[in-house]
Amino acid sequence: MYWRINCTEHLVLDVRADPTQEQSKDVKEAATSNSQPTAARPKDNNGARLGRQRSITYSAGVGLNAGRRMAVPQTVDKKSTTDPTVAVRWAGTADGRLVAGITCQGIYLWTLRPFVQLSSLVYKSTEEFGSPVDLVWKHEEEEGPMVRYADYSDAQSGAVVATLFVVLSRGYVFEIAVYKRDNPVLEYEFSTQHYHVRGAGEGKGIPALGLAQKRTYRLPGSSSVMCAATTIGGYRQQQEDDAESGSSALVATQSHVHRLAWTGTLVSSVDIKHIYDNPLAHIRQALCIAGFSDAATEIEVYLFSDGVIRTLTRKHRHGEDSSTMSPPPPEIRTLGAADSTHRCTVMAYTPASRLVAVGTATGDVLLYSAAADKSEIARVGRIAFTHERGAQVSAIAWTPDGLALACGYTSGHVCVFSALGYELNITRLSATQSPRDTHRNNEDGGGGVGMAAVLPVPATLVWMRGSTRLCVFSDCLSAMDGGTVLRHQQADVLPFARAASSTVACDGNTKRVCLFSDDKVFLNLCEFDQADQNQNQNQNQNQLHLQPELQWHVAHIPPEYIASNWPIRYVAADDDGRAIAVAGTHGVAWYSCDTQRWRMLRNQQQEEAITCVGGLLWYHNYLVVACINRECGDLAQLLFFARNRQLDMTSDMQTVVLEHPAATISCHNSNLLVLCRNNMLYQYAIFDDVDFIQVAFRRQIDLSASGAPAVDPPRVRSLQWVPSALFDTKPAFLVHQGTTLMVVEELPFDEAGAGAGGTKDAAAVLLRTTVVSDQVEMTITSGVNFGNMHSTVWWFGASRLHACLISLEDFMDGGTGPLVSSPAQNQTQGNPLGRQQRVAIRVRPEFFPIAVSADKGMAIGIDQEDWGAFDDHTVAGLSRLPVRAKLYLHNILDHMLTLAANASAAADQDALLYAACFEHLEFFAHAMEILLHEVLV
Repeated sequence: MYWRINCTEHLVLDVRADPTQEQSKDVKEAATSNSQPTAARPKDNNGARLGRQRSITYSAGVGLNAGRRMAVPQTVDKKSTTDPTVAVRWAGTADGRLVAGITCQGIYLWTLRPFVQLSSLVYKSTEEFGSPVDLVWKHEEEEGPMVRYADYSDAQSGAVVATLFVVLSRGYVFEIAVYKRDNPVLEYEFSTQHYHVRGAGEGKGIPALGLAQKRTYRLPGSSSVMCAATTIGGYRQQQEDDAESGSSALVATQSHVHRLAWTGTLVSSVDIKHIYDNPLAHIRQALCIAGFSDAATEIEVYLFSDGVIRTLTRKHRHGEDSSTMSPPPPEIRTLGAADSTHRCTVMAYTPASRLVAVGTATGDVLLYSAAADKSEIARVGRIAFTHERGAQVSAIAWTPDGLALACGYTSGHVCVFSALGYELNITRLSATQSPRDTHRNNEDGGGGVGMAAVLPVPATLVWMRGSTRLCVFSDCLSAMDGGTVLRHQQADVLPFARAASSTVACDGNTKRVCLFSDDKVFLNLCEFDQADQNQNQNQNQNQLHLQPELQWHVAHIPPEYIASNWPIRYVAADDDGRAIAVAGTHGVAWYSCDTQRWRMLRNQQQEEAITCVGGLLWYHNYLVVACINRECGDLAQLLFFARNRQLDMTSDMQTVVLEHPAATISCHNSNLLVLCRNNMLYQYAIFDDVDFIQVAFRRQIDLSASGAPAVDPPRVRSLQWVPSALFDTKPAFLVHQGTTLMVVEELPFDEAGAGAGGTKDAAAVLLRTTVVSDQVEMTITSGVNFGNMHSTVWWFGASRLHACLISLEDFMDGGTGPLVSSPAQNQTQGNPLGRQQRVAIRVRPEFFPIAVSADKGMAIGIDQEDWGAFDDHTVAGLSRLPVRAKLYLHNILDHMLTLAANASAAADQDALLYAACFEHLEFFAHAMEILLHEVLV
């Protein structure tokens, strides 16, 4: 669901120390009792002025040229380098706003939008504590729906906005605070009258942030530190000093693994000999996975230098005996014992999809699932790299929503895959030439090292805020004297376009292709060229292409909105493709494709008052927004804006108050479903007219009683209804959570009576959860009637598009039969190919499908197979992004006829009625030819 825009921005890094820097007052704060006194305090260049050797100039509005170059070539082993200009490690925050880098003598802080160095701490001497070897950001847990998207400009002066740990080679840990400063980083000054338009995210200027060392911790023992990691959502156990260990840091030395609370308290220590008995191997990377159904279970994952991954499963005790009884011994395993032939190089974990991606030396990426209901890690897939032999995976990063995985290779390639391994984009980086290399080439008469001989190898991948840009930090290597040396380091930004259906799975987003980037929205016009189809019929007989000149309707988001409310979080198109609504960090705006104009809230005060949380969608002539209203005391609400009126909070509009903020919303016919963060599902009925709308409450359901796998609202990607005539009396919902698609249905009284004490009690509602598939990347429900087929449920996973047909009989019976029944159950009932069998029509498209045009019998998607052939520096936008459609009509008819051949009397009649609904299409005869060809073959 992420497609590359053909444009690369080259950013040049500057990590030089300013010899005239002054010490910041914040560094002189008194240390706490658990701090170690330091003989040589770090120096901060964040006084009233900036460093004299750094200048900021914009190239095409986004580039930064800061003149950072290396003094001499270095070896590939960056940890042992003594050059203070070589970055040893990079790490970005979880929200993609900041990135920090460390050298052998300092710590540097950048903001990613725009890419500007904000602060640095440079140490005069590293003899006492050692040189920095790794850094890790503290995972900031959300206390509300707006914490993650809070703007740094809202913070008060001196407030700590982020915290990171920097581990040093001699067993020390520095706690570094990122604090808000008063003085601006950059001011715009013009000698003449100038009208400056700020770009996306530049409305409030560059945040003024500084670095300050708060505490110094000494780790037990005298072993050298190797790496560090952050635990996310860990088991929360109250300590004696009231420090919680839910979010902590793992620090690995040569002999032990220590867990530190962010207050500096040592939580636990484990001898590495108990994890892995190879004395020559050390820990290179560590992960911690929590959030299982058993809340006391945690799994720590360790990658060793010899390519082996070991897992350590902890079982925490809780209750009355937690203080008197020791916890059970941890369970230690080798991750993927059957995959011992793969030497692992790097790994990453996403809590959104609960997937662990492991890169190997062969170029393959192994996918492991940490399902919440299984309390273990199991392999679910493998992503092969076929573009160049011998390439190793050097960097890996998940998007915050877990929908895409970016992988960097030693060949200079950067690939973006879907969550289950579908290749969305492939790019090969090109090295930029440093001034030092230019000067050397001039002195040698042009005989120096050419840029063609310099290979940029991705070392760190960071998704920027909004996940529409990928920042790639690379080490530019070249061969010299039989070895490999580091010429310089560079940063590249790869822009992407995301599918609107990845933000809101509403009907408008799933009927047509709608994409968005930093400051644009792209709506596909779905005009198919029959001549182009006939021309390409021999290449792919069931695939249609779109005319490039009629492909996209581009809507530029107004600078006055996107400058202050970047990034865009939700995008929703209406059913007719005439309007597109967007919501950023604050406010909402919508675009009319007819008038080609935008509508925004009346003033900035109204815009900053609401924050869209949970999504937005169109219902007929009304825009439905789930939000938090600051003017009402941070009250969770549903707002209904009429299309024929101005966006105005003071106008007479329909408002629904929610008890908790919404996690996701969806609308089917006149049923509005709202899943809140407290796991309560609310159903509303909408009655509307041209100038009138009324919303009535119908029911609420507690999904926490749905059983395993439990519904986790922050991880729910889409919530849809199962088409059923009994929805008002026996509702059933289709929940897409992570990569799992499941049906949650209310049990009838005869099944739930035993659990409710044998008496019918409206408050005692029991639910049943049935997993449809555990490898799903997107879900679409099409409620269009064709013949005897009432509706269709589509889901795409890895490489196949599945369709589940719900007939009129199934619709009247409840609609869940084809979804929840399995072939094994049907064979037990003596009905191996009956109507209640799950109808799984498998279509293998040559693209990633993100929309279904049910009235035309085709799936629509995007393919970037030929994208790597274009020049990275050619700004092609999306004009070359091919949109393709594949007919699925013949697949459905083939399945129905197969049922008819197996003595299912009604299947042949269903096939005739279904085909009759498409006979008016111009490519109907072509679909019948494909069906005949497949039957004969």
